[in-house]
Amino acid sequence: MIKVVFVCLGNICRSPMAEFIFKQMVSERGLDNEFQIASRATEKYNELCHAGIHPRTKQILQEMHIPFQEHFSRQIRKNEYDDFDYILAMDSQNVSDLHQLLGPDHQHKIFRLLDFTPNPLNIKDPWYTGNFDETYWDITEGCEAFLSFLKK
Repeated sequence: MIKVVFVCLGNICRSPMAEFIFKQMVSERGLDNEFQIASRATEKYNELCHAGIHPRTKQILQEMHIPFQEHFSRQIRKNEYDDFDYILAMDSQNVSDLHQLLGPDHQHKIFRLLDFTPNPLNIKDPWYTGNFDETYWDITEGCEAFLSFLKK
């Protein structure tokens, strides 16, 4: 089983969007039993507030017919490093934060999601940009590329 966690700053916009998009892709290919998929935050504020998925994230997932269930923000913990095969961050700051939270990446499992694409860029945070559509398409591109990477 391949264990994947998507990580962003607050775990209410990008990382849950990636979690549910990737779950849908895996399901469409009949690979549900081959993956364990989750999402986490690098900060704990939203977890302390018991924050759920951002309403605009829910809206875009509904518009794109991506099934999702209620999800509450959770910060990644140091002891979770060994729980996942791939820790996929949304941007370079998330990667830096992950190194601080988890320690050295001795097993080389921390990547940006778009590192698997021909355009390895950061995925902008729609909390700040307001552009949830752009985030959706960037995450979809990253998830497709990551799945292709795994097939090789």
